[in-house]
Amino acid sequence: RLTAGELEVLRLVAQGLNNRAIAERLFISENTVKNHVRSIHEKLQVHSKLEAVAVGVREGVVVLPRS
Repeated sequence: RLTAGELEVLRLVAQGLNNRAIAERLFISENTVKNHVRSIHEKLQVHSKLEAVAVGVREGVVVLPRS
C-alpha cells in the first residue's frame, strides 16, 4: 500500500529520526518528508507516527532497531 519513499520514511521514523534528520538522510526537503508522513497516516488510517510504526511492525514492513 505504501510507496517505496513512504516505506523508507516510515523505517527511518521507526529508528527515531525526526523530519529534519530524515530529510537530510534522504536528500529531500523537510516538506517532502511531511508529505510522506501525511500520506502514511492517511493510507494506514492512523493519527500519529507511533501508530504508523506499530502498523508497520505488525505488517512486517518495519523492523525495530535493537538496543
